[in-house]
Amino acid sequence: MTDLLASQFFGSVDLQGAKEFLIRFGLNLVTLVILIRFLYYEYRKEGIPEYLFGFFLMGVAVFMICTVLDMVDFGLELAIGLFALFGILRFRTQAIPVREMTYLFLVIAVSMINSLVDFADPVNGIILYNTLIIIPVWILEIFLCTNKHLQKEIVYDNLDDVYKGEEHLREVLTEKTGLKIIKVKIGKIDYIKQQATLTLFYYQK
Repeated sequence: MTDLLASQFFGSVDLQGAKEFLIRFGLNLVTLVILIRFLYYEYRKEGIPEYLFGFFLMGVAVFMICTVLDMVDFGLELAIGLFALFGILRFRTQAIPVREMTYLFLVIAVSMINSLVDFADPVNGIILYNTLIIIPVWILEIFLCTNKHLQKEIVYDNLDDVYKGEEHLREVLTEKTGLKIIKVKIGKIDYIKQQATLTLFYYQK
């Protein structure tokens, strides 16, 4: 009786296919949250927060596109052309750091795997593959964060310290900022305002 009512309500909708789609989509969302929110953002607090928005929606979009490509008989040229759009829309307004580009590639790869790979058991298959991707990322983030170098650009208004050399400047800035500075790069010097643009390289606490 229940099956008859469901059949009348949904019409020709493939309930089994819809169920598998929702499972894949849900597991893909969980994987994206783990990768983007709990790995990328948690270990990259000095990164750019708005990348969270771009990474997450990119993963959702790739999953949907791959699902459509799997359902519709697209030619190989059209499929390649669609994914070439990601190269064109590569946020041309600014350069993306290497690690952010790596996470973007991971998001695309995970979403494609979750959408297209025909697992014998979709739930266990997706969980296994996604776990095998998440664990190495987590291990590498922990390893890299144990001794990570950060950098910060500041405007310094005492050129006398700048003229005395990098070693003296590093000692002064370490005392003033409380950061464990390992290197100071001197950039633009404004002799009128008596200011210098400095890039500080320091260890994360």
